[in-house]
Amino acid sequence: MTQDIQHQVDQLLLEQGEYLPLEFLLQEGRLLYADYEAWRNGEFGYLDETLFGDHEHIKQQLMQAADYLQRRGWKTEAVTYHSWSDNNTQQLRFSQNNTLNQCFHQRYHKPEDQPQMDLFTDAPATSLFNGITQALIDRNPAESRRLLEQLYDTAPDHVRLGELEYLVEAAEGLNTPTDDAATDMQMLQQTLIPLAKSLLGKNSRNLLIPLWRRLSAALQDQPYQNAQPTLHLSYTASQSMDWETVCHAVENESHWHTDAVLLLRHARACEYLHQKPEALLGWFKLCWQFPEQCDIFESSNDHALRQQWIHFLELEPEMPVQAFPAWLLLTKPGLIKQLPEPESMSEVACPASYITLYQLQQERMQSRAESGSDNTMVLRTQLKQQNPELFQHFLSNV
Repeated sequence: MTQDIQHQVDQLLLEQGEYLPLEFLLQEGRLLYADYEAWRNGEFGYLDETLFGDHEHIKQQLMQAADYLQRRGWKTEAVTYHSWSDNNTQQLRFSQNNTLNQCFHQRYHKPEDQPQMDLFTDAPATSLFNGITQALIDRNPAESRRLLEQLYDTAPDHVRLGELEYLVEAAEGLNTPTDDAATDMQMLQQTLIPLAKSLLGKNSRNLLIPLWRRLSAALQDQPYQNAQPTLHLSYTASQSMDWETVCHAVENESHWHTDAVLLLRHARACEYLHQKPEALLGWFKLCWQFPEQCDIFESSNDHALRQQWIHFLELEPEMPVQAFPAWLLLTKPGLIKQLPEPESMSEVACPASYITLYQLQQERMQSRAESGSDNTMVLRTQLKQQNPELFQHFLSNV
């Protein structure tokens, strides 16, 4: 099992207290949430048809994650996914491949994570409460309202009645356009999100993402404002895991290459879309322009890049954040085949040492195929003058 898989599984366990293959695929950018929704809505038969990447590799990842959890002694139970249409009766399949399908329909939890006996499990109020939350998870606002009205009659003093009312009203208003995006966002962030997470757990996403989409519709033509960075389509689309829309919304802003918030949103969206060169360029521009705000370990979803960032910060002699892009080219020279020529990045000025190192790596790669370049010594001298510490690491790497 690779360290990357173990790290991602451990991260999910830390955040959610359990492991679901669905969450792994979403976190890794192998699956778009919009495709998951379409599958739940019965728009196509097998979810694995929409996955990013080689199916055999993804199958190996899921199998490795399951093996890791089984060796740790975590318990498994079957998970079923029903269509959100057809009265939730149709059980959905992840894949035509039986092994992959079975692997996907599993949930792993700690051995002690077992449901406890509740003396009031069969009480009418508890049954209604559970029915309301399940109806919200299943995106059935009519059923949630019907059961909520019964709960009002059965237990008008129920401790969570008011909280349920907030969520049911939100579900009922999904198709109503917002008149005040700022007010509705405040309501969503301060009230609805905490309530949904408390009452619906990780399934709160089934309610919250449509609420974020409702705000996105209201912000389609809203220009980005530094004073209100969340009142922009790039933010609401990121909350609904609509990464393509995030990229388009950012790129529609003429100054996005020089804004830290927009650069960060764009880089993260490109990572989820497996657009590695574009994502790297975003991180590079953040390092060069906003070194004090750039923390790749905290912000990136690319585990390999995060590890390289940690390694960079531990270097001796240490270097400023602005030198990270050049150092990455030093350790990963193949990147120059994916990244544009520094001269073409007119929207942001590259440090001179980055340009020199880019040219040096080109020289090194060409010299292996040809006879070498007389320009190499000139470039080495330039790099030594521009950044002595980087030059030391260059010599060590050579």
